[in-house]
Amino acid sequence: MNSQALHEATSWTEREQIDFFESVEFTEILTDVVRPMGLDEATVTLAELHHRPGAGVSGVFTATNGSTNLYLGATAEALSSVPAGTVQLDSGRGTVIIWLHPADPLLPGLALATTPELVEANWGNGQSLSKLQTLAYRPLRRAVLLAHFDDGDDLFLKVLRKDAQLLYDKHLTLLRAGIPASRPAGPPVQGVVAFHRANGVPLAEDLMAAADLSLDPQHIIELLDSLPEALMEFPARPAWSDRMDWYGHAAQTAVPDQAARIGALSQELAMVLKTANRGKLVPSHGDFYEANIFVTSGQISGLLDIDSAGPGYLVDDLACFLGHLAVLPSLDARYKRVDDYLERYAQFFGRELESRGVAAQGLYARAGCVVLSLVAGARDETNPDWHDVAMDRLKLAEEFLVRAS
Repeated sequence: MNSQALHEATSWTEREQIDFFESVEFTEILTDVVRPMGLDEATVTLAELHHRPGAGVSGVFTATNGSTNLYLGATAEALSSVPAGTVQLDSGRGTVIIWLHPADPLLPGLALATTPELVEANWGNGQSLSKLQTLAYRPLRRAVLLAHFDDGDDLFLKVLRKDAQLLYDKHLTLLRAGIPASRPAGPPVQGVVAFHRANGVPLAEDLMAAADLSLDPQHIIELLDSLPEALMEFPARPAWSDRMDWYGHAAQTAVPDQAARIGALSQELAMVLKTANRGKLVPSHGDFYEANIFVTSGQISGLLDIDSAGPGYLVDDLACFLGHLAVLPSLDARYKRVDDYLERYAQFFGRELESRGVAAQGLYARAGCVVLSLVAGARDETNPDWHDVAMDRLKLAEEFLVRAS
């Protein structure tokens, strides 16, 4: 697509951006965008909506005429320049930039990672690529793809907008220290880092299938305590509780009928955190929860998504774990034992922190912040029950606040 500046932009709220991206008006505009590409009479639908508080809204759209499918990316985020190969339009309220997937303006490696011939040439080691699947894609931020080769080897391709070398270095740092981080398949290529599959099964799967709690909470403490001191040399990333205002704003934007309730919750959590000692700064995972932990026979055998690893606080890693664990039963009825597991983990973590001079109230308040950060993600127009899911998460955050009081 050729760059096409249509109108001067005006400012608009993130709530207005969400409404526009979900509107028939916008999908009709995108129908006009794909018509010159040979998709006459195309149907355009919103596939994914992503709201980054303080930055703006982005989306992925599917365009099809029954025989040909195209994918479009769009963002209302303010970019420093209009990249070549994009369309810029004025919605009447603000600017939207549109591109044909995979030409994401801030992820130059996405085209590499989504082209089978290039994936095979860069990471195949002489093997043929049998399958290439997109597992996750956040426009302008990152993507993860699964590449399966004929010899049975799987590689996960992580596409980053920046810090690919930093992520690679973190993995090597952990592996040298004996931490079971994913093993890179080689140095970054155009912002893409390839990783071998972790050993074991995701803890999320284990929690669903096991007859009892198979991962002892002591093993979690031991793993986090063993993170190498070398992580302290990497840049620090803010914890979920440090960005509570952002996540509260995102929740209010996604569920505006609960704005007052969310605002009150945010204020009360902030009051607890003002006096809650975090303990000493230590090496930290930064995104520690069941999807990023793999287990084998009751032991942690794999650790994923270490992008945020660096200086941090044990209480924040444990709060992240509890917050994500708390929402699992609302995602799938097979997590029926998780409420009991949550209580056992919470009590153990609380006692462990207390022994280190960190009050358990801070743990629960920070877990509440983590759950609050997940409220906006419940909004899914393809799920008629998304509002109920958001309400469940809001209630869970409030229950953590009660425990912290």
